[in-house]
Amino acid sequence: MPITHGAPVISDFGAARLGEPGQKHSGDVMPGVYRTPEVILGMDWDSKIDIWSVGVMIWDLFEGGRLFHAVKDGHLNDEQHLAEMVALVGPPPKEFLERSRTCEKYWDTEGTWIAATPIPDQTLDRRETRLEGKEKELLLNLARKILRWLPEERPSAEDLFEDPFLNQYRVGGIVNAA
Repeated sequence: MPITHGAPVISDFGAARLGEPGQKHSGDVMPGVYRTPEVILGMDWDSKIDIWSVGVMIWDLFEGGRLFHAVKDGHLNDEQHLAEMVALVGPPPKEFLERSRTCEKYWDTEGTWIAATPIPDQTLDRRETRLEGKEKELLLNLARKILRWLPEERPSAEDLFEDPFLNQYRVGGIVNAA
């Protein structure tokens, strides 16, 4: 169960864009800690950025704290954010790194992290502290399914509708957050 109760509110559609599935966009969108790797690195992006954001938001709701802090010296920091991503989901595949020259600031040609910010000593398993047993396993599986470097490897919204972790909270066809 999420730590807080009440009706969810969806807000902040200031940068929302309508488009067809797979349609590419560009530009810096999304609130800081919910940004995807492709947005941080200035790559074109599609609707799969929403899947990543939902995954991070689910974690935040169930854990009662941020999955990504992404702050260094009191400010949102892309390098810190990417270092945290590497720690929690592993290094990006070469295919991802080849999509943007900006990646050269953070990884060498072999995919080794070269940025000054150290990779934090953390994993999803160690960060998940609130749940136990099967529920913990299901949340970790959901996070690993969603938090993928390659957007095309992330599930669709329809796929998430059938996810075992989320289905625990479905009542009468809708997700019950209370």
